[in-house]
Amino acid sequence: MNSSAEAATAIGAPRLGRRIALLQNRVLGVAAFLVLLVVFFSLLDPRFASLANADTIALNGSVLVIVACGEAIVVLTRNYDLSVGSIVALASYVGLDVVRLHPGIGPSLALVPVLIGGACGMVNGALVAYANVPSVIATLGTMSIFRGLAYLYAGGNQINVKDLPPWVVDIASSHLFGLSGLVVTAFLVVVLIGLGLRYLRTGRQIYAIGSNPAAVPFYGLRGPGIIFRAYVLTGLLTGLAAFLFGVRAGYIVPYLAQGLELTALAAVVVGGVSVLGGSGNVVGAAIGALALATINNGLILLGASDFTRQFIEGAAIVVAVIVDAIIQARLRELLRTLRRRRAS
Repeated sequence: MNSSAEAATAIGAPRLGRRIALLQNRVLGVAAFLVLLVVFFSLLDPRFASLANADTIALNGSVLVIVACGEAIVVLTRNYDLSVGSIVALASYVGLDVVRLHPGIGPSLALVPVLIGGACGMVNGALVAYANVPSVIATLGTMSIFRGLAYLYAGGNQINVKDLPPWVVDIASSHLFGLSGLVVTAFLVVVLIGLGLRYLRTGRQIYAIGSNPAAVPFYGLRGPGIIFRAYVLTGLLTGLAAFLFGVRAGYIVPYLAQGLELTALAAVVVGGVSVLGGSGNVVGAAIGALALATINNGLILLGASDFTRQFIEGAAIVVAVIVDAIIQARLRELLRTLRRRRAS
């Protein structure tokens, strides 16, 4: 290789590296999209830019952020969980009914809906990881099962929040450093899950199995166990979201959180988590959830119908999947080019 070619290679490799890093880190793009949404709706309706409305978006988005973090974990393994809405309904109703029936035990009963969510996650994980049922089929089935169990347990009744112990209402209205307790909880979940996926062994394994499932056995990893743990963690997070969803609602019914599975999946893919697994992070999923909460809030202020909001939500998934496919194809092309330049 002559000196000019070597110089071109030396200059081109860093540029390719920066392009690859930019494509792999899509959080900045999602954050920019959220800022554009805020500007757009603020121009259309002055009420959108008020602090009261920002607080409403944050409260509505906090539960979705937690569910989206859970959904992101299984999507990173190249799987899906379509049952999160039904898990929220079951864990919220049964868990808060236990709280209602045993008011003297205290705040430790907040763990009940979390554990119910974890149990649901174990069922999903067993079906997908060990019974080898495709995740879409498995969780589509459990979506109906969990929702049916919620209806059977409720027996046509509902739980009013005013019938719950005072500490439940205190949690719903609590504030820390001027921020709602729900918002602080969602922030802590994003930070802890993000750090866990990045630095803990299980987190790295989740990325590994999503990046290349065929190669997992060659690295001594147990694929089924990793997927099972991912579903259990998703269930626990969904159970936490169920408790927060219930305490914020005026009443708890078995048809709670209908459609949440679609919204959570939309938040994940809009947030840059690849539907092909192994790429993305929960920070992006959280920002995606806030973007959807912003869109929903803005459309409500503009008087848009439920059908319009559902259409835009579905369109967001389709566009995000198309963008993901384009980015993944471009990444593969750039990586091949980079390897060729380094080899030459």
